[in-house]
Amino acid sequence: MMSVKRILIAYNPVSGRGRASQFATAIAAELVQHPCDVEMCPTQPTEPSEWFMPMLQSKPDAVIAVGGDGTLRQIASMLVETSIPVYHAASGTENLFAKSLSLSTDPETIATTIMNAKVKTIDTAIANDAFMLLMGSVGFDADVVARLAASRGSSITHFSYAVPILKTFATFSPPTISIDVDDTTALEHQTGFAVVANSRAYARGLNPAREAIIDDGLLDVVFLPIRTRLQFLKWLRLMKKGTHLHHQDAVQLRGETVTVSTSSAAFVQLDGDTIGKHSKVTYTIKKHSLCVLE
Repeated sequence: MMSVKRILIAYNPVSGRGRASQFATAIAAELVQHPCDVEMCPTQPTEPSEWFMPMLQSKPDAVIAVGGDGTLRQIASMLVETSIPVYHAASGTENLFAKSLSLSTDPETIATTIMNAKVKTIDTAIANDAFMLLMGSVGFDADVVARLAASRGSSITHFSYAVPILKTFATFSPPTISIDVDDTTALEHQTGFAVVANSRAYARGLNPAREAIIDDGLLDVVFLPIRTRLQFLKWLRLMKKGTHLHHQDAVQLRGETVTVSTSSAAFVQLDGDTIGKHSKVTYTIKKHSLCVLE
């Protein structure tokens, strides 16, 4: 007799203007047709240790995170170093994690994936004391994310970024950056953009660290020198074409520990969420620390 699986569905009630709630319900309806015991858990605005960790006391066989990358980041941070696998049922704006693993959004396919229980173990990272799943950066994009966070409502779309991008472009001054990789100084006092990536996926398919692999035990570091707005636009064109890493001025590095310092405090973003201003962030890889279903 097949054992009943205990499945916890954590969903963001405001993601996709309410679409995540409907999506979570559809997934639950599909799962109960299999031998599954399904429990629903809406996300909360407080720390996930307060509202999600108690849900894990029931020892679910799997967790489905329904929402965008921010929702997944909250859930995954509580599942690190456990044997509980997570599936990202994407319903956010960019859905970078789901894209990187080619995860389906069809409820029937999701249910089949849960029942098949094919688990892959991937890396995560810590940025100072914050959890990181995909990537962190300092520069133009981090300023845009901070500006958006200061004015955003409960739900966002791609259009929500238009005004923050234009305002940031009009006033942007690239930070002066130094980078250490595994205790070796790799770059000193250069203005530009730096990304530390666990995954190659990035907003709008630009993928600055396009060679990053999410389970190779290393962080990929890419630095692009920028002094003027014209240079910034040049790098955007090259990233869109996927040829920026071939440019002689691009810096690409790999390591287990990466420290990015700026001459003055600058905005930093992790997985598309701002973590405020910092003058030094140390990223440390956590090898094979998260179980995911694919």
